[in-house]
Amino acid sequence: MRIVMISTGSPPDPFGGIGTYIEGLLGGLASHGAEIHLVGASRHRDLPRVYPYRGTTVRRVPVTAPWARTPLPRSRLGMMAAVARLNVVGAWYARRLHARGGVDLVAVHDWMCAPAGLICAVLFRMPVCYHVHSAEIFRGDRGRGWVSALGRALNRALSRRARLVMAPSKGTVSEVPHLAGRADVAVVSHGAGKAWRMDCPDDAERAALRDKVRQLYGLPDGRRLLVYAGRYAPQKGVAELIDAVRLMLDDGADASLVMAGTGWPDDVSFENRLRARVADLELGERVHVIGRYLDTDELREHFAAADACVFPSAYEPFGFVALEAMALGARTVVGPGFDPGVVGSAEGASLRTATTDPAELADALTQVIGDVDPRLGERARGYVLDRHTWDAAASRTLEAYAAAVHR
Repeated sequence: MRIVMISTGSPPDPFGGIGTYIEGLLGGLASHGAEIHLVGASRHRDLPRVYPYRGTTVRRVPVTAPWARTPLPRSRLGMMAAVARLNVVGAWYARRLHARGGVDLVAVHDWMCAPAGLICAVLFRMPVCYHVHSAEIFRGDRGRGWVSALGRALNRALSRRARLVMAPSKGTVSEVPHLAGRADVAVVSHGAGKAWRMDCPDDAERAALRDKVRQLYGLPDGRRLLVYAGRYAPQKGVAELIDAVRLMLDDGADASLVMAGTGWPDDVSFENRLRARVADLELGERVHVIGRYLDTDELREHFAAADACVFPSAYEPFGFVALEAMALGARTVVGPGFDPGVVGSAEGASLRTATTDPAELADALTQVIGDVDPRLGERARGYVLDRHTWDAAASRTLEAYAAAVHR
């Protein structure tokens, strides 16, 4: 098969969940013999415009790193201009490649690339698969404003024109109103994010990493370390997590929390509210809001050093970051927004709370750091290795593509 993918992220080392998905999927596809061409946004301006990556030809569309503290494009208008350029280049590349020898399928990732998918499907009459990675724009807490309205309109339009719609979980399908009950929606679970790039440490290295990370934050011996990594947003449960730490300390637990991430690129107001909440609760020495994303090596070190990793989301499209922590053998607490089938909570691979209530979250974290279930991390790693490999995800994806092409 000859496939063109159009995405807001491209390897190597992309930002964001979609970029992480693309990078992992390309690695899985490398052993399956498909000819893959990717048109994707890239922050690595030193790379050539067209370059090979793990058996894939990548056509890079340069952009500034989306969570940089320097010009992003920071304004929504600038961001939309960058997305428009990506769509034009993606549609043009697919059409040119099709004219030179045929393209079996154009795979479009998320609504920001939907215009390219519509051009390929309607104007160029090419088979299109639309990957719906998230239902966030259909939710009440994120569905307001003209950007979300535009996203919903593009989502519906391409869903009608695409030969195949693909989603990562049944929960995502159920959250998108116009996808429920459709026979042409394939649910294909992803691999475990960047876990393939993170070797699980042995006991000696884990002990060394614990010492290294604790020194970074000046933690005394005996204090438990909690680690959160992800976007600072209300649906991520981060405000409730800070309140939960206060409750844990009031109940006599000795713990500190490191929160890695940032808010939206052009809006740090929620991050500022988190810092204010930390100050109001007198947690300045216990909660570290570091205000940046960790690179892959740093993330591995923090997850390996943690006594518990915690991701208390009220909504999560899939949950790469939790699977990455679990793959490293971390004891992991997740919120109700995670699909139980993704994080294996029913199988005992993670501890999933029923709500984002700080008291419930505090109880779950106290249980985990108290060694009530010392094999939780071992089961977590085993579950991820068994259920979430990128090779298996690539195989299922190609099977769905082939069925759509021959439909």
